[in-house]
Parts: sequence; structure tokens; C-alpha cells
Amino acid sequence: MALFRSGLLVLTTPLASLAPRLAPILTSAARLVNETLYVHLQPGMSLEGPAQPLSTPVQATFEVLDFISYFYAGANVHPHLDIRILLTNIRTKSAFLPPLASSVQNLAHPPEVVLTDFQTLDGSQYNPVKQQLQRYATSCYSCCPTLTSVLLYPDYESGELPVEVSLPSTIRPSSPVARSPKQPVRGYHRGAVGGTFDRLHNAHKVLLSVSCILAQEQLVVGVADKDLLKSKLLPELLQSYAERVEHLSEFLVDIKPSLAFDIIPLLDPYGPAGSDPSLEFLVVSEETYRGGMAVNRFRLDNDLEELTLFQIQLMQDLSHRENEEDKISSSSARQRMLGNLLRPPYKHLKKLTDIMWPVIAMLAREEMDLAVAEGKQVCVIEAAVLLEAGWQSMVHEVWTIVIPETEAVRRITERDGLSEAAAQSRLQSQMSGQQLVDQSHVVLSTLWEPHVTQLQVEKAWALLQKRINAIQPF
Repeated sequence: MALFRSGLLVLTTPLASLAPRLAPILTSAARLVNETLYVHLQPGMSLEGPAQPLSTPVQATFEVLDFISYFYAGANVHPHLDIRILLTNIRTKSAFLPPLASSVQNLAHPPEVVLTDFQTLDGSQYNPVKQQLQRYATSCYSCCPTLTSVLLYPDYESGELPVEVSLPSTIRPSSPVARSPKQPVRGYHRGAVGGTFDRLHNAHKVLLSVSCILAQEQLVVGVADKDLLKSKLLPELLQSYAERVEHLSEFLVDIKPSLAFDIIPLLDPYGPAGSDPSLEFLVVSEETYRGGMAVNRFRLDNDLEELTLFQIQLMQDLSHRENEEDKISSSSARQRMLGNLLRPPYKHLKKLTDIMWPVIAMLAREEMDLAVAEGKQVCVIEAAVLLEAGWQSMVHEVWTIVIPETEAVRRITERDGLSEAAAQSRLQSQMSGQQLVDQSHVVLSTLWEPHVTQLQVEKAWALLQKRINAIQPF
């Protein structure tokens, strides 16, 4: 059971040796921390000496970039954890690097516990080592006064030497020159990265982390908005632009506070990457690599130098469900929201019999009264204009079904024989999908096959039963 809201994990084992032991370390950390887990890479550091251990620079190599990707991918099996790998001491091969910050870094969620994979010779929770760990954590980051320290040990026999493994290549520079794991990564003054960044997930964090390591002075982050959102799956469930920027800013400042961030709305496929002459690199994913190539063609057409492209391999989602993408994506996250309770139920009614419909709903009221008399716990009212009529004040929860406007037009024309223009006119006279979602507690979608909708309904119904059982009976 999780004991602490947030924690700091200090990894001291060399990265290549740590890779095969990462899963048990993450699992142990997940048992202790239930919200935010910061990760500080300090391979080779010893906690047994008498002197205060100091943070030292870690050379940014392709092995380091691959490890960051590998770590975030492995952490995806613990979805309750908000993993953040801190990049303050990771240094690229550059002549213009600023000195390492000597002040204590304030984190958005001050750690309550510090953990490490450091192993004492006898395998015990050696007290001086734990004290050194506490001192090291408080000298680097803002931690609570009652910080607890824990030594984590992966599952291997005492005396067994760590096994070095070659991490799979996940980062590809645009240069055709072959890259090696130990090859230093070059730093750049200014670069760019873009995306929707809805419900910031581990694949986003890899994209952003690589960008932050490459950039030494400023990183321009384009956040898709307006027209670029129209083609997204279930756009009504997208976080607002302001909310996405807020979460993005907190994450970026946490992982590399020395970097200046310019977060701007992305309103066209090129954005600042297509027009800013001071930018030097662009980080893209496998699926947006062609877009990166298009940006460079656009720059050449406008007499600007090409950007160095860094392509990030897609992160596979091993637990994806039917009709979801096999990669970690915000689209899948929005699909998983279907059937969930999005906001607390209305609390203004204490009894089901308190629900009073107007005279035009008298028959429905009689049916509800009969249902209560028969001991029914739930009464479902199907009303197409429930929100338009303001009747949400008479129910506990509003459930809504949404589909894309293009699909709605297609269904209306096929069902009612109307022209496309007439179908669009009918939709414009109704509340938009976004307006419906903003006032609903549970959202479903009939975009896919009927059995997929059935699964959504069964999930929503099961969750409703749990909510009913958790409160006093009507």
C-alpha cells in the first residue's frame, strides 16, 4: 500500500547495469509512493564515505537518452505514478554550458520520501548510508523536514554482479551517420517540439525530456489548438488549452529549471519551427517525422536553414484495448474516459421521489414513483432536450452520448433522407458536443461497433452501482 504522496528516487547504478533490474525497483517504489515519483540519475555515486556526497554531471549520451525512454516505458505499468526524470545534472557536449546550479531546487511536489537502489555490502538498511541519502536529497532538492529514506533492492542474489545490457535504440538523429550508445549528444542553443499534450503521459515525457537535454538556452513548445484539434478523436474530452499548458509548464520547470520555455499555441502544421531563424533543432515522433521533413522543406523555400531532426520511437501500449491505438496516446486515454464519472453527481436531491418533472412529464413521474415503490434504486430518463430544458437540476447524473459532427451528419442523411446542408442545419440548432460534455457526468460514444458501446455501458453501469453502494440508501 502506498505510504507517501511524492518521493525522490536516486539511482546510483550504471545505466546499462540498471536496465535489467529496473522493473523490481519501479515496483518497489510504486508500493511506497502514490502520486509523484521524481527520479534523479547519479550513476556511480557512493553513499558510504564520510564526506557529503555531491551531485556530479552526467554526460548526455545516446545511452542516457535511450535509458530515459526505457524508464518511462517501464513505468507505464504503474499508471497511478506521475514519473518525472530530473535532468539538471545531465550535460551535453557543448562549449556554452552554464555551470551546475548550487542552490536547492524547489520541486512542484516536495518529496516526502527518498529512495535509492544503492546497496550496502551486507545488504542491510545501513543507518549512516540512509543518513547520507537524506542529506544528499535535501542538499539538491526541496524536501520535507521529516524526510524518510529507504534503500531499495532489486531481486538478485547477494554478491551477484549487475549484468550490463545494450538498450534498444529509441532516438534517431536525422544524420545518416551511425550512432553508438556511448556517443556524446551535442547541445544546441534553441530548439522546438510540438504536440497536443493532452493528459500528459509517458510518451509525451520522453519527447519533452529529449528536447530539454538538447536545448541549452531556450525550448519553444508548440501546443496544438483550435483548427488542429478538429481531427482529434473525441475532441470534446480534450483538456482545455490553458489546462494543458499549466500541466506542461509544471513538468518542464520541474525537470530542467535552468531552461527558458516559450509555450505557444500551435495553429498551423508549421508553427514557429517553420519561420523562426534562431531555432536549430526539432524533436518529432515516428508518426510526425514526415511533418518534420515538411517543416524543413518550408524553411528552405523561405531561405532558412534546415533544422536538425531528432526522431523518437513510438512507445508501445501493451495494455491497449479493442479499438485503441497500440501506442501510448492521449486518444486512448480519452476513450478510457468513456463511461467514467467526470464530475461529482448533483447533491441537491436527497430522494429519488424528490425529482419533479413539469406537467408535460407527468407520465414519467408516475413511472418513477412506481419504480420507487417497487424498490428500484435507479431510474433512467431518456430526454433528448434534458439540458436544453434545464432539467439537469432534477436528476443526480447526466449521461451523454457524443459522436463527431461528420458522423452525425452522415447518420442523419442516411436515416432521414435529408441533404447534408439540412442535416448540418439541424445540428446547429442543438447544443454542441462540447457543450453537452461540459454539463455531463458520464460520457459515452457510439462511434464504434455496437458491442464496443455495450462494453462502455456495462462499465458505466458497474461504476454507478459502486457509487450507489458507497452512499446512504435513498
